[in-house]
Parts: sequence; C-alpha cells; structure tokens
Amino acid sequence: MKLNELLKSSENRFRSAGFDSPEIEASYMLEEVTGIRHNLLWTESERILSLEELSRADDYMMRRLAHEPFQYICGWEDFRELKLNVAPGCLIPRPETELLVDFVLKALPRNGHACELGTGSGAISLSIGFERQDSRVTASEISPDAFAIAESNRKKYGLDNVSIVQGDLFAPFDPGIKFDLLVANLPYIPESVRETLPQNVRDYEPALALFADHEGMALIERALIEAPRYLRPGASLFFEMGEEQGTALAAFARSLNCYTDIQILQDQYGADRFLTCIFSPDTCKNDCGTV
Repeated sequence: MKLNELLKSSENRFRSAGFDSPEIEASYMLEEVTGIRHNLLWTESERILSLEELSRADDYMMRRLAHEPFQYICGWEDFRELKLNVAPGCLIPRPETELLVDFVLKALPRNGHACELGTGSGAISLSIGFERQDSRVTASEISPDAFAIAESNRKKYGLDNVSIVQGDLFAPFDPGIKFDLLVANLPYIPESVRETLPQNVRDYEPALALFADHEGMALIERALIEAPRYLRPGASLFFEMGEEQGTALAAFARSLNCYTDIQILQDQYGADRFLTCIFSPDTCKNDCGTV
C-alpha cells in the first residue's frame, strides 16, 4: 500500500468514528509510523509502506479508535522546550500547565529553590530546571509509576539541579528544608463528574492524578495547610485548579491567615485556572503549620 492511500483510508476511518480532526489524527499517526514529519507526508506520497509499517499503523489505529490517548500510544508529549516520556501511569501534561510554568519562572528568585508537589511526568519541575539553570527544584510524587516516568525524563535531560523523591506531598522532604516557591498541579476534579469526562481521560488517565475529595479541592487545601513549615517568608505559591474552584480556594487560603496577595489567574483560554498567594508569617494568628 502507498503512503497516500493509507493516509486517505485512515482519515476516512477517523471521520467515520466521529473524531473532530480526522486529517490531523491520521497525519500525526503516520508520522509516528514512518518517521516522516506530518506536514511533509505529501513529499513521499507514492512511497510503498513495509509490512512492519502497515502492522504498526493498524495497531495504532485500533488503539486510537478505542480513544486511547495519542500520547500513550506513541509514548511522548511535547511540553514547552522538552519532549517528555509519558505512559498510562502519569497524567498527560496540558497546555494550561505550560502557562503555569511562565508564572513560576517570573516569580522564582535568582538561585532560588522551588518545590513541586505531585510532579507526574516531571513536566513542571523539569521545565523549571531546564529553563532556569541557576535554580534548584525538589519534587515529590506519590505514584510509583509516575515517579519512574519523571525520573526517566530527568535522566534523559541530565538535570542534576532537579531532585525527584517518592512520597505524599511534603512527606518525603528533608526536615528543615525551606523553599522560595511552591507549585503544584494536584488532582482537582470532583469524583461526582467522573462520568461526564471525555472517554480518553476517564478510561485511560490514572484516577490518582485526576480526582480529589471535597469537590476536588481536598489536596490543594491540605497543601495550603502544610506548606508554611517548608517555606521561606515571602515565598510564592501557585496551584492549578478547576475553573469553578477559585472563589472557594481563595477564601480557604485567606482563612489560614498565613497568606497575602491572594489572586486567581486565568489560563490562555480565559478560564480561572490558577490560585497564587504569598506566604506571610507575620500575618499568622496561629502557628500556621510552622515549626
């Protein structure tokens, strides 16, 4: 079979299955199969595909038609300046999180030490370490599978200024450690909306990385409570969140009396997506988790 014939038949199969962008789906799939850039497939349209390539294309097609994410099928995802390994054990990085890194890089002081909770594939921490060689980053991840993926990405780029440790939120960090900045994209989807999620998310991405109690806010609230003992005065905090959670999370942060300059920031699509605040121990009316 010729490349242009497989491209056309793949587009038709995706179209018949109701995919939104059948041409894009087909061209990216065949890029993975042939090694030819998706926008250059036309230059080799008459090429005869090998049996191995046809077998791979059929395997990819069947998996994608079952709504398995493209990133898991091919094993990678672009994130800012990195090409990250991804697999079913970790959340697939999103464009919104790329913007979160922009906010973090602007707030992180020179030679600063940042902390990330729940690093997943390592996307945030590794981007900070890669783009800010002066910085140090310490990240935690509770999932053994995601931890292994993040560590493979760290080694891939040789980022010795990033340290990834396995454990729950702050639990694996050394006692007495103090950070200049905290960032987290923790699970924030309420369990109550599980069945409304797209099939590629609901059926394939790990529930541990998606869902949290208390209408999706439990882990972010817990992080806000526990954070002060690990922060230097004036440290910045950034949390990705659900677009309906901003008012409640801002009120919760305010109630702790440990944070000032509490703001909700929008993502590139205009949705309320990030909670940010400053650790201010002078405002605390209790021990605020500090020691």
